[in-house]
Amino acid sequence: MEKTRREFLKKMMASTVALSLAPLMNSCGSLNTKGIPQRALGKTGRKVGIYSFGAQATTEIPGKSKESVEIINRAIDLGINYIDTAAAYGRATETIVKAEAMGTSERNVGQVLKTRRNEVFLASKTHDRTYDGSMRLLEQSLKNLQTDHLDLWQIHNVKKREIDTLDEMFTDTGVIKAMEKARDEGMVKFIGCTGHEDAFVLKTLIERYPFDNILMAVNAADKHYDSFIDKLMPTAVEKNMGIVAMKIPARDRIFSHGGIITMKEAMEYVMTLPVSTTIIGIDTIAELEENVKIATEFSALSADEMLAIEDKTHPYYEDLMFFKGLSDWPADW
Repeated sequence: MEKTRREFLKKMMASTVALSLAPLMNSCGSLNTKGIPQRALGKTGRKVGIYSFGAQATTEIPGKSKESVEIINRAIDLGINYIDTAAAYGRATETIVKAEAMGTSERNVGQVLKTRRNEVFLASKTHDRTYDGSMRLLEQSLKNLQTDHLDLWQIHNVKKREIDTLDEMFTDTGVIKAMEKARDEGMVKFIGCTGHEDAFVLKTLIERYPFDNILMAVNAADKHYDSFIDKLMPTAVEKNMGIVAMKIPARDRIFSHGGIITMKEAMEYVMTLPVSTTIIGIDTIAELEENVKIATEFSALSADEMLAIEDKTHPYYEDLMFFKGLSDWPADW
């Protein structure tokens, strides 16, 4: 069994090398990443740093605009050239309900991008599944982000239960039509889908439609339950999609069991796989600088090192896979 797993990891790692060597479609396809290694974002013709900014954590908290702007500016200064946000990102507080908090992340990102838009590849998402609802969200996202276009617009968090309603996304009143319309009119350049709950529904979706990108949950505990790496990643690689990894430290739960996994191990495990980039929410500039250092100094792990890290997570995988419904997770998420 271990031999089979080792061979699978080696195959995936060979695909990672191809991402780093992929040519650009034109001279404008690569944004400055300073010392952060770059990889192709699938078939888009763009290259992005292997570590990117996930606009959650501090950035999605109402009342944290000053801190958010400082963190985002520092991220771009350090060479991060991909920012991920969503229309739904905004954390409820004691005085602000979730519905009112939504858009907080985009608004904070927009405070920076109003003067630095050309320095980053910008991704956002629609949580609506209809044409009209998604177009309204896109209009609001562009206003929040203070830009006239997104580089990437994605269907947000496709869930397991939606397997029986995927057809609705493809009707004339569905979200896919909105994405195609927005792309045709230049409001977005590329389209994608995202999810962290179930590999099968996402695999079904990308087999059905030629998305440019997928944002999926990937961390060192993944193989122990409904593995996205095993069941979904090979299909995305075959289709030459951009692959963006999230949930790398599992909202820091991966460090909570006696410190068996460090951020360096968590990030290097995922970066060794054929992902275009990894996104991580940031609470402080110190965290950001630590992660950039890890990315800048990244060296791919061996298959045996990958296996060893996977083994460390096995006793705690249920907690680390909370986003797949295996343990409690915040209602406001």
